[in-house]
Amino acid sequence: MATPTEAAVVGTSDFRLLSTTAGAKITGVHESLLQECEKDIIWYRENFFGKAHQNYLAVDSTRGPLAISVVQDNGSYKALVRSIQGSERLTVPVKAVPVPWWRAAMKAGPTPAALMAGISRDIPVKSLKLCKGTSVPNELLAMEERQVIRSYKFGLVYVGPGQATEEEMFLNRHENTSPAFKQFLSFLGETIELRGWKGYRAGLDISGSNNTGTQSLYTKWQGYEIMFHVSTFLPFNDKDKQQLERKRHIGNDIVVVLFSESELPFQLSTITSQQNHVIAIVQPANEGYRLTMATKNGVPAFTPDLPEPTIFDREPLSRDFLLHKLVNGERASYKAPSFAPKISRTRSVLLYDVASKHAK
Repeated sequence: MATPTEAAVVGTSDFRLLSTTAGAKITGVHESLLQECEKDIIWYRENFFGKAHQNYLAVDSTRGPLAISVVQDNGSYKALVRSIQGSERLTVPVKAVPVPWWRAAMKAGPTPAALMAGISRDIPVKSLKLCKGTSVPNELLAMEERQVIRSYKFGLVYVGPGQATEEEMFLNRHENTSPAFKQFLSFLGETIELRGWKGYRAGLDISGSNNTGTQSLYTKWQGYEIMFHVSTFLPFNDKDKQQLERKRHIGNDIVVVLFSESELPFQLSTITSQQNHVIAIVQPANEGYRLTMATKNGVPAFTPDLPEPTIFDREPLSRDFLLHKLVNGERASYKAPSFAPKISRTRSVLLYDVASKHAK
């Protein structure tokens, strides 16, 4: 494993530089782009939906609200266990679930208690209620669909020659950026006019008042909408040394891309936002770019892995790699201590809504 050091310095910050991986390559989109809830939707559609299966719901249990779907498929039971922590896709052999002789004689199958115990020892059986409502499968699918994130906002900041701090980078004006930076913008997406914009706006003003500038950078990629908060497109205030209007947007982005033409390593300790969890530092390298990434402590590892060195060209495959890494970086951040409780609360509300409707 190798750790890049020339692009950034961790210092006293909560960030850590991501290591490169031997043998890793610049790759296009692969399965890891699917969100866990999207995988759950696919698995439920393929194995349960439209087939005879059982749905057990719990409004309140030792694990909070629950929704468990079970289907017998040839010689196994498949179960999708939905809790506030996430979902588990489980498969156990039919033979592993005991059936009393008298139930077997009646072809009644195992008791719910035996079935759940065979699937997982961590299921609070007594809290569950078998719900046979015909609308339950559709409502469970709709619940998962509501958790699919289809739009992302990333910060994008120009770091000029001789700059190494957050305060310095926010002072750059677009007319003073380089042709290389403008070429990088074209590599990522298209420059759009904000006035009357109909797509995902990421909190930007589209009324024509120009409160957040007149333009932004946008792309639609793999079915997702991505808006970049480009620092030099956001309003510049001569009287504000901190450029709070720019910080207001980029400081609320989980992922921030720094396009650096500085010969100095960026000082990650100067980043003041509690929201910024993934920093991607892109430097021009010959006819392409070099990528260095840093994440806040608590953000788990995420794919695609970074090759050594992480240098890529301006081809579509390289763009897919970079966007894939940024999207997965934001998703990994949801599991960090700053965000995980909020995600659990949202999921708890969604599960409770379905369970309380059918399990009372």
